[in-house]
Amino acid sequence: MRFLLIITFSLIMQALTAQHQDTLMERAAEALNQKDYCTAFDHFNIILQDSSKRTPYDYYSGAVSAANCAAEQQALRWLDMALAKGLGLNEEEISYIETDRNLVRLHTHSEWEVFISRMKNAYANHRISEEKKADEWLNSLLKNNISHRNQNNAIEKTDGFALFFTNVDSLSVPYLVYVPSTYEPSQASQVIVFLHGGVVNLDDFQHKSPDIAREPIFAIGERTHSIVVYPFGKKDFGWSRQRKAFENIYTIIDSVESIYNVAPSKIYLGGMSNGGSAVYWFATQKTDTFAGYFAVSALPALPDMEIDFDELASEKPFYSIHAQDDDVVVYDSVRAIYTENKSAAANWHFQTVDTGGHGFIYRPDIGVALLETLTRQLLTK
Repeated sequence: MRFLLIITFSLIMQALTAQHQDTLMERAAEALNQKDYCTAFDHFNIILQDSSKRTPYDYYSGAVSAANCAAEQQALRWLDMALAKGLGLNEEEISYIETDRNLVRLHTHSEWEVFISRMKNAYANHRISEEKKADEWLNSLLKNNISHRNQNNAIEKTDGFALFFTNVDSLSVPYLVYVPSTYEPSQASQVIVFLHGGVVNLDDFQHKSPDIAREPIFAIGERTHSIVVYPFGKKDFGWSRQRKAFENIYTIIDSVESIYNVAPSKIYLGGMSNGGSAVYWFATQKTDTFAGYFAVSALPALPDMEIDFDELASEKPFYSIHAQDDDVVVYDSVRAIYTENKSAAANWHFQTVDTGGHGFIYRPDIGVALLETLTRQLLTK
């Protein structure tokens, strides 16, 4: 009992400490905004004592307060700590820091030039490292594409990621295929096609970035023994206004079926944000391509393409999930559309998450678990 009381007391103290830190950070931010630098500096002296919980931008803000409160050496020390935590790993950030008038008092110190030089060197090394990772990533993708084919052009037993392309007019359009470790070429596999979000903000396809491998849907593929097909979209070729980008999804599925052993009756379509909006449209089309659908943080509407809710997932399950605190696609707007159309779209199952924002599936604590629960409901229908 005594041990339990100690643990309980410790947890309460940790919660109170976290709340106290959040309150101090709010006060420091308010003081900075009002240019009350010395008050902010006093708060940051407490806030920045525990480096394990602070970001590079916390240290940068602390440096601004210190530089304007006659604590220039402390400002330089905090800038060094911000650099160690990853400050200045893009050109825009470096340019801003170099010209930030809030730090002008540091420009006469020799340590300032050393700091700027170290930051630029760190950025250069970071770029080299990222380019190397990107090259290794692409090489591994292309190797998985071509090195495991047999005489019938089928992929032999292999798992992981492979990169393929379709041709649409003069455009070469990439898509990823993730094969789970449990895949057996002799057994037909279920497939999840996933349309990513953000297409209206992307100038280029993002297939060259190794960070794509961390998308939660690939963990779902492994856990549910599903092949995951991940098409790429961008601003001028995406599932928003470009009809050919929608049509290309069917082309991609035909290609995957010709390469892998796929169960045609177990192909599912899902999407996030813009991609989820496109899923609503696909679910209204009279086609047997997909066995079911799911949408995450998505508005049930498209700019130039009508969604006929009378046809939504006719005789097929459709699951959507949305966070109540989504500030990108407002929850109440989506809920209102669902309420208005749920009698016509009888197979639409609308689910709610209390918190997590627009990108709740990327939360390290609950994101993958929530997405897995959603997809398993669909896959077991």
